[in-house]
Amino acid sequence: MFGDGGWFGSAPKVQVRRDGVWSDVTGQSVTPSYPTSSAAGTDKAYVFTFDATTGDGVRVTGAAGGSQTFTSIAELEVSYG
Repeated sequence: MFGDGGWFGSAPKVQVRRDGVWSDVTGQSVTPSYPTSSAAGTDKAYVFTFDATTGDGVRVTGAAGGSQTFTSIAELEVSYG
Protein backbone atom coordinates (compact mmCIF):
# COMPACT_ATOMS: atom_id res chain seq x y z
CA MET A 1 0.00 0.00 0.00
CA PHE A 2 1.18 3.48 -0.85
CA GLY A 3 0.03 6.99 0.01
CA ASP A 4 -1.74 7.27 -3.36
CA GLY A 5 -3.35 3.82 -3.61
CA GLY A 6 -3.41 0.15 -2.82
CA TRP A 7 -6.59 -0.10 -0.76
CA PHE A 8 -10.17 -0.84 -1.77
CA GLY A 9 -12.19 2.35 -2.34
CA SER A 10 -15.49 0.51 -1.92
CA ALA A 11 -16.39 -2.46 0.26
CA PRO A 12 -14.45 -5.47 -1.07
CA LYS A 13 -16.49 -8.51 -2.08
CA VAL A 14 -15.55 -12.17 -1.91
CA GLN A 15 -16.48 -14.18 -4.98
CA VAL A 16 -16.35 -17.90 -5.73
CA ARG A 17 -15.97 -19.49 -9.17
CA ARG A 18 -18.20 -22.36 -10.23
CA ASP A 19 -18.07 -23.77 -13.75
CA GLY A 20 -16.07 -20.74 -14.91
CA VAL A 21 -18.55 -18.16 -13.54
CA TRP A 22 -17.67 -15.78 -10.68
CA SER A 23 -20.49 -15.09 -8.16
CA ASP A 24 -20.67 -13.07 -4.95
CA VAL A 25 -20.80 -15.20 -1.82
CA THR A 26 -23.83 -14.87 0.45
CA GLY A 27 -23.84 -13.83 4.08
CA GLN A 28 -20.54 -11.95 3.83
CA SER A 29 -19.22 -10.00 6.81
CA VAL A 30 -15.76 -8.61 7.61
CA THR A 31 -14.00 -8.06 10.93
CA PRO A 32 -12.86 -5.42 11.64
CA SER A 33 -14.92 -3.26 9.29
CA TYR A 34 -12.97 -2.38 6.17
CA PRO A 35 -12.53 1.45 6.09
CA THR A 36 -12.45 1.93 2.23
CA SER A 37 -9.67 4.50 2.66
CA SER A 38 -5.94 4.58 3.29
CA ALA A 39 -6.84 3.81 6.92
CA ALA A 40 -7.02 0.18 5.74
CA GLY A 41 -3.29 0.40 6.40
CA THR A 42 -0.37 -1.93 5.97
CA ASP A 43 0.18 -5.09 7.99
CA LYS A 44 -3.48 -5.29 9.01
CA ALA A 45 -5.68 -8.38 8.83
CA TYR A 46 -9.32 -8.45 7.79
CA VAL A 47 -11.31 -11.65 8.26
CA PHE A 48 -14.15 -12.27 5.83
CA THR A 49 -16.77 -14.83 6.75
CA PHE A 50 -19.63 -16.01 4.56
CA ASP A 51 -22.09 -18.86 4.08
CA ALA A 52 -20.62 -22.25 3.18
CA THR A 53 -20.22 -22.65 -0.57
CA THR A 54 -18.40 -24.76 -3.15
CA GLY A 55 -16.30 -23.84 -6.16
CA ASP A 56 -12.86 -24.08 -7.71
CA GLY A 57 -11.64 -20.52 -7.12
CA VAL A 58 -11.91 -17.66 -4.62
CA ARG A 59 -11.12 -13.98 -5.16
CA VAL A 60 -11.52 -10.63 -3.44
CA THR A 61 -12.69 -7.85 -5.73
CA GLY A 62 -13.63 -4.18 -5.46
CA ALA A 63 -12.92 -0.69 -6.74
CA ALA A 64 -9.41 0.65 -6.24
CA GLY A 65 -8.96 3.52 -3.80
CA GLY A 66 -6.64 6.50 -4.07
CA SER A 67 -5.42 8.12 -7.24
CA GLN A 68 -3.90 4.90 -8.58
CA THR A 69 -5.79 1.98 -10.09
CA PHE A 70 -4.64 -0.98 -8.03
CA THR A 71 -5.45 -2.80 -4.82
CA SER A 72 -3.04 -4.90 -2.81
CA ILE A 73 -3.36 -8.05 -0.75
CA ALA A 74 -0.21 -9.39 0.86
CA GLU A 75 -1.68 -12.75 1.85
CA LEU A 76 -4.93 -14.54 1.08
CA GLU A 77 -5.85 -17.59 3.12
CA VAL A 78 -9.01 -19.64 2.62
CA SER A 79 -10.16 -22.22 5.12
CA TYR A 80 -13.22 -24.27 5.85
CA GLY A 81 -14.40 -24.13 9.43
